Amino acid sequence: MINETTIHPTKRRLIEVTHKIYEEQPIHTITSELVLKLSGITKGSLYHHFADFPDLIESVQVVRCEKFASLELSEMTIEINGDSDIETARSRLFSALRKRQDSTTSSDRAERTWIIAQALMNARLATKIISSEERITELWMNLYSSCADRGWTNSSLDARSVSVVTQAAILSRVFSDLRSEELATENWITVVEAMVDRLYFSNRVVV
Repeated sequence: MINETTIHPTKRRLIEVTHKIYEEQPIHTITSELVLKLSGITKGSLYHHFADFPDLIESVQVVRCEKFASLELSEMTIEINGDSDIETARSRLFSALRKRQDSTTSSDRAERTWIIAQALMNARLATKIISSEERITELWMNLYSSCADRGWTNSSLDARSVSVVTQAAILSRVFSDLRSEELATENWITVVEAMVDRLYFSNRVVV
């Protein structure tokens, strides 16, 4: 998720080409020579936009991490000031959550967890990740605030805390990915939906 309006075209090109390579081969096999060859960018330009080659790799990791996180909301089309009723909004959100919680997305969860773990030991990557994660957190905060403004849920809770707890619950699916006996997806989803219902739709009236 590269901001087209603020990033220099050369820097964007380097990130996009490296990202493409990243999707096709292991990260440890990517070299600056390969990136320069495929991008058509000079070594001088690379080191003008990045402190070193790991800096470029970290930037791509941030793009990937943000991509995985934003997919959690990609199918949920509530407009912050839109006209969706509570049942439609709830249905869309649950549909988006289901698409990001089954076994087919386990590799995405694993990579995002791995990148975050690296950030805990790499201050430069951590700074980039924090900025990226904040954008995703704000999307969830806006969603909660929108639900609260419409009277769908309790507005007394802290929007940031709700946002972080929601994201943590979604990512924690990685723990079941590790098990030899996989936790049944439907059982997991039922618990996640119950939590989301309590946080975002607590005032929903079941007829």
